[in-house]
Amino acid sequence: MKNLITIAIVSTAGAALAQQPWYEWDKLTGDWGGARTSLEDTGVTPFLYYDSIIASNVSGGISTGGEFAGQIYAGADLDLEKLVGWQGAMLKVSMVDRHGDSVSNEVGGIYDPMCIYGGQVTYLYQLFIEQQIGDAWSLKFGRVSADNDFAKSPLYGYSLSTAINGPIRATLLENSLTSFPYAVWGARLKYQPCEEHQFQLGAYQIGDSMWDYTEHGTDFSFRSDDGVSLIAQYDWRPDFNGRDARVFAGVINSFFDFTDFDGVGETDHLFRAYIHGEVEIIDDLTLFGMATWSPHDEVAKTPVQLSCGANIKGLIPGRENDHTMAFITYGSISGDYADSVGADLDYEMVYELGHRVQLTPAFYVQPSVQYVQRPGGSGDIDDAVVLGAWVGAAF
Repeated sequence: MKNLITIAIVSTAGAALAQQPWYEWDKLTGDWGGARTSLEDTGVTPFLYYDSIIASNVSGGISTGGEFAGQIYAGADLDLEKLVGWQGAMLKVSMVDRHGDSVSNEVGGIYDPMCIYGGQVTYLYQLFIEQQIGDAWSLKFGRVSADNDFAKSPLYGYSLSTAINGPIRATLLENSLTSFPYAVWGARLKYQPCEEHQFQLGAYQIGDSMWDYTEHGTDFSFRSDDGVSLIAQYDWRPDFNGRDARVFAGVINSFFDFTDFDGVGETDHLFRAYIHGEVEIIDDLTLFGMATWSPHDEVAKTPVQLSCGANIKGLIPGRENDHTMAFITYGSISGDYADSVGADLDYEMVYELGHRVQLTPAFYVQPSVQYVQRPGGSGDIDDAVVLGAWVGAAF
């Protein structure tokens, strides 16, 4: 963190020499005196983002209390055509450092109110090559997480809660997919014949070690008992009366010896389907909805999840780049899971309202309030109110 502060101070000190005011920079450290642009011209595009969330469970849940969690995400995109003459190829390498804690234990729910918590160590994250094949095809292979390409919308990324932020949470609770920053071996083939239509197929390693953060992302091994998740997704981006819209639908077939919730039986195949739709209904107001379902109650903790939300840009006059968001998520809890823990569990719901203040193109602050209904699904824990704020910066 000290290094980040030093870079910011040095860069700000040189702001007077820049033609563009510092508050218009899309990176807090600017162009490094032209060095950043020179690097990009040679095929190297570095990036560094810092995010932090401070949150407090102020009412209900198991107990009240607050926590702080932070995250550094840094790396580089390497244009191999510019660097070594490999036409149409790109190499991405990145690392993630996570630190701090979450209020999830205070709330007691199945969804974490702080989305950047999980595996609070330093990771080697992405290490993959993407090859463009003609105008319509591309192939990606290497160390990745499936949510780079599947089961996620950028609209989800405005939420502080894992109820919606990231890929569809049900897939993580049942261990059929990994997500940022947990990388596994994976491959994705994409076909995009035009801007309106896109098809993707993916295959990703799964297994008992997929969430093992103690290896810091450096365990590249294949194990004899590993499984695989196969994903197919179709994206449609129609022109909806002159406004942007997107629909994507997909299926996940996971092949692995999943242990049933009763601890006795095993299921070697897990299926899940999902669908998402979003549309800009008026200028700068986008609505979205998502639904997912799995028939495998014996291993799927939340067989059904439903989410919806709204994102309004520039709601406050004079704040054209701010975003105001609202989210609702319903997660039904598997009866088999409830039986395995000896509790009467039904569902959990999360409501969230937030406003992202885009102070500069490179820096934002986002206060948020979450209301967690029936934390853990039993109804025995009081509904919780979580106040939080997300601070994000691009360096």
